[in-house]
Amino acid sequence: MQTRTTNRQGSDIVLNCRAPVQPAQAILCDISETGCRIELFDGHVDKGATIFFEIDERNEIAGQIVWVRGNEAGVKFMHKLGGAVRRALEL
Repeated sequence: MQTRTTNRQGSDIVLNCRAPVQPAQAILCDISETGCRIELFDGHVDKGATIFFEIDERNEIAGQIVWVRGNEAGVKFMHKLGGAVRRALEL
C-alpha cells in the first residue's frame, strides 16, 4: 500500500483543464504539493493520461492521472507546486 509523503488540504477550486487535449472543468477536492483528487463536471479521463490545469494566464499545472473512479480521479503533479501557483490557488 502506498502512503502519502505530503499532507492534503481540502479545496473546492474549480479550474479549466485539458486531458490531454479535450477541454473540461474540474473541482480540486483536495490538494498537496505533489498531487490532488479531482471531480470532473463532464468528460472522462484515462489512467496514465496527462492533464493540464489552467491556473491563470501565466501558470499551468501538469500532472498524470494515477487512478479513476467514475467522475473522480487522482492526479500526481509532474513538479511540486511552486510559490506562484500556491499563491494563485490561495494555498
